[in-house]
Amino acid sequence: MPFGPPTYSKVVSRTFNDYLDNFIKIFLNDLTIYNDMDTHMDKLRLCFQKCKEFGVSMNIDKCVFMVFSRMILGFIGSKEGKLLDPKKIQAIIQMPILINP
Repeated sequence: MPFGPPTYSKVVSRTFNDYLDNFIKIFLNDLTIYNDMDTHMDKLRLCFQKCKEFGVSMNIDKCVFMVFSRMILGFIGSKEGKLLDPKKIQAIIQMPILINP
């Protein structure tokens, strides 16, 4: 059986089940760890231990650490919550008005 997105999602969901919606979100093949700065290193350590324990590999070239906001599935995730991408809003505002002759 190929190890594609559905299989990956199941493995990662089982691996991090205790942490899901507590300080981890999974978006397709993207894992996001969110928390306050005081506990960030401890929670990262827990995640790395789970990865090692369950043999979940990470592509370190795609890892980003200690960011305060990030684009996720077309939205900006930040401590303020989920925000719309201003570039997309501007593109909609600047769309020409279609006139049907």
